[in-house]
Amino acid sequence: MNKERKNIGLAMLLIFSSLLVCLDRIFWQSSPDILINDKVNIQQSLMQIYHASTLIGIDIFAITLGSLLQGSEDKSWSSAIKYWIYTIFVGTLGLLVLTLFSREFSIGDLYNMLFPFVRNTYGILSGIVLGMLTLPLFNKGVKKYENIIKLSLLLVIIAPTIFNKDIFGFANGTVFGYILVNLGFYGNYIRSKLSVKKVVTRIILLLLTNIIVVSLMPEFSKAIHNDLSTAGRFTNSASALLILLAFYIVLLVSKIKVNVKNGYVDFIIYTAWALLVISNNQTLLNKLIEYNRKTAQSVTRWILAKDIKEILWLMLIVILSNFIILGICKLIGISQKISNFYDIRADEELSQFFYRITNGIKSWLKAHQVYLATIAWGYFLAIFSFLMMNTK
Repeated sequence: MNKERKNIGLAMLLIFSSLLVCLDRIFWQSSPDILINDKVNIQQSLMQIYHASTLIGIDIFAITLGSLLQGSEDKSWSSAIKYWIYTIFVGTLGLLVLTLFSREFSIGDLYNMLFPFVRNTYGILSGIVLGMLTLPLFNKGVKKYENIIKLSLLLVIIAPTIFNKDIFGFANGTVFGYILVNLGFYGNYIRSKLSVKKVVTRIILLLLTNIIVVSLMPEFSKAIHNDLSTAGRFTNSASALLILLAFYIVLLVSKIKVNVKNGYVDFIIYTAWALLVISNNQTLLNKLIEYNRKTAQSVTRWILAKDIKEILWLMLIVILSNFIILGICKLIGISQKISNFYDIRADEELSQFFYRITNGIKSWLKAHQVYLATIAWGYFLAIFSFLMMNTK
């Protein structure tokens, strides 16, 4: 991939998938009355198909982002840091706006926004960022161990679908996000080996298979368990059928050669990333769902229409905010400072890069040791006072 230009088709797919994620999170957690249907009929099958069509959004997002980033391993560390800082900023700003409007505040919510990785606030995003940090190692390994990496990715994707268990911790999202973004890295690596005809054929076969399996599962569940407890067996983002469908969709779009300047694509990526931050922020999501229940009541079509309108307004607000936020970052030069330190230089081996980063962190800690020691002493006094004042 040309380092100066990126695929605009993949960038637009990123926006589309982030909107699907927003719709999935907001609509299906609003408990629409369509979920009250517990009968095996056409409506139940159509509901499963529609739900799967929104669930695939997160798969497409992570794989697409991996495909976009794969050709930029020299910037993967600085990108990871920039996206993580942006994640904290968007979450904290969202909480501030929510606090001003609702007049409610929780210190726990603030900790979730300021320390999202430690408190597992955004599992999927955490996994994607970890994938960015290991991209240089992935690119180095895929040239030597392509078959092993391919087999490992397939096993991790297929195993939970076969055993119907969260054996790799997909529920918390971090491992899931990491696997998907690495699948995007791998897809970019094998893109030239697959013809458009092969990719389209696999998309059609997987699409038909998904529709058949997802629509028939309510019938199978009723016949085997006499209830709908396993009706959604394949209606989940971790289904291998949905992941593979998303994988080939991204491959197909990546073959459309329409490249534009990096700046335009980066702006689109930040917009899509912000939408994903908001849609995965349970605090903000719960407030929005609560508001929708009060204003749209419980009629499915009202909630759906309201959700779509809110998502479009949300995207417009994010786009306008990005112009301001990214403009300020460019003005003060913070983005360039991060790039200057964390980008892998052309004359550096990975071992030299890690050595430079380690030395840089050690130098920073040494230069700020007085401030850090003061902060550590303050925390010690606070904890000590809690223990001494504990009447229990």
